[in-house]
Amino acid sequence: MKFSRFHFLLLLLLSVYLILVGRLFYLQVIKGEYYREISDRNYIKIFYSNPPRGKIYDRNGVLLAYDVPTFDLIGFPYIIRENYSIEDLKTVLKQMFDLDLDEKNQEIIKRNLLPKITLKKNLSQKDVENFYNYSYLLKGFYLEVVPKRVYTPEANYLPHIIGYVGFPAKEEVEKNPDITLNTLVGKAGVEKVYDNLLRGKAGQKAVLVDAFGRQKKVLWEKDPEKGNDIYLSIDVRLQKIVYDAFKSSGHKSGAVVLVDPNTYQILAALSYPTYDLQKFYEGFKPEEWKALTQDKYTPLLDKVFNGRYPPGSIYKPLVSIAALEEGVITPETRILSGPEFRIGDYKYRNWNKAGCGYINVAQALEMSCDTFYYQVGLKLGVDDIYKYTKLFGIGEKLNPDIEKKTAIVPNREWKKKVLKQGWFYGDTVNLSIGQGYLSIPPFDATKIVVPIANGGKVLKPQILKGYYDNKKQMFIHLNPEVVRTIKIKKWNLDTVKYGMYLVVYGPQGTAKALKTVPVKNAGKTGTAQVYTYLTRQKKHSKWELRDHAWFIDFAPYENPQVAGVVFVEHGESGGGTAAPLMAYILKRAFKEGVFEVK
Repeated sequence: MKFSRFHFLLLLLLSVYLILVGRLFYLQVIKGEYYREISDRNYIKIFYSNPPRGKIYDRNGVLLAYDVPTFDLIGFPYIIRENYSIEDLKTVLKQMFDLDLDEKNQEIIKRNLLPKITLKKNLSQKDVENFYNYSYLLKGFYLEVVPKRVYTPEANYLPHIIGYVGFPAKEEVEKNPDITLNTLVGKAGVEKVYDNLLRGKAGQKAVLVDAFGRQKKVLWEKDPEKGNDIYLSIDVRLQKIVYDAFKSSGHKSGAVVLVDPNTYQILAALSYPTYDLQKFYEGFKPEEWKALTQDKYTPLLDKVFNGRYPPGSIYKPLVSIAALEEGVITPETRILSGPEFRIGDYKYRNWNKAGCGYINVAQALEMSCDTFYYQVGLKLGVDDIYKYTKLFGIGEKLNPDIEKKTAIVPNREWKKKVLKQGWFYGDTVNLSIGQGYLSIPPFDATKIVVPIANGGKVLKPQILKGYYDNKKQMFIHLNPEVVRTIKIKKWNLDTVKYGMYLVVYGPQGTAKALKTVPVKNAGKTGTAQVYTYLTRQKKHSKWELRDHAWFIDFAPYENPQVAGVVFVEHGESGGGTAAPLMAYILKRAFKEGVFEVK
């Protein structure tokens, strides 16, 4: 008989049918009891394991933050409530883990409100041993490995920069599919800014558990992927010097920033006072948190980037550049600068009651002569002062990742919009010496000195030097980025730099403390008025009514390796308070080899 296509299809269908029947027979008869037991007594649970975060190092490889594994005791309410009364459960937890079951978790277990709960975090070695030794008695419990973030003692010299981690809000989880409510994420500082680099990817594990919640078999497992290690631009040696300087000075509040003016890498950044980073992971006692949040010196505020204060006379080098470039003055122009300057009935004083005499711009910087800048500022005008302020990057987030608050840079439009008022000559007078409505974060003071030190380049500030990419198995360096170049004529720039040199070495310089630094350097003092002269005279003893103290500097003078700012909140005198602090920092930094003496 001829074998037709019909017979072939019939044979194929019969074969498929026999295979299916055979498979069903195998599953239902031969393996039926096995799978019924699994169905009746076992559950498949998916567990997520937090990935270890990447380590944080300083620029030289000093460890600042890392993870260590810890264990949390997890409970499954739907299993626990089937196997224990609340009283029996409380007894078991107390005896094995010295754990008192709180009312909130009792309610969750009774009503099966959540699929799982954390009963105790960071178990001791004895707790872990008890769990494994008596696991046959524990029904509905599981140990979860949780990375614990540890901050080294060196990290506490820069807590505002490092930041801290915590668990995400529900809204964050909904926006980001890569995290769960149990994933540690960055909440502040570089922990937050570079969270995508540091966090890694969670692991997963499918576990067969019996009706009592005990593990029977791991069905499949995907290991967590560790986060990338990052290297900050910070030099911890320098950061410690900065911290020691401020702490030993006795001043209560302020900020210090030191940068490489050629790359704008941040070498040190201190907001003072500081706080204990580890407490943000392990938790504060109520009285500790109250003391921290109510401290009038605001330790939780990152003053470097989020404070705002009038800059005072450290603003004068920028105004000098503007006036020279716009042709309002030349390096040789001399202006009679007396003890006061009048506009109509209004009197604007010089800080030195004797006045300054006929002086040029370099001498005006040396003496910090207010009445010189009142006159120059009026000739220059608010529009050009504003233009150059913005050119230098003040009021602009040159790096939005790390700059959270911008300076208030006033002009006609700003005053009309914010204060509903017109701009007056007196406003320009005040602006020309860094007073009035102008208000900057201490970090923005480095934006004044960096382009002067490096020849006019406005760079993107960097706190991250680089990171190790785990996937590529290579170190990724971050290169300097030039935002723009301010075209400043060489003789004008040299004039301003020389004026800042005279601030330190001139016969009438206001920062003679910097003479003791082992390399030639240049700077500018600033004493910023907080309240009116009469108010300060009446209540001078009150800390919050005193003037702010500033000092900006770059060194060495000929080939700068470092530039920066010291800000002392209500420190009264730039020359008497901030400048000596900078002198202490630079002397130790050069002596201890952080910078080379050339």
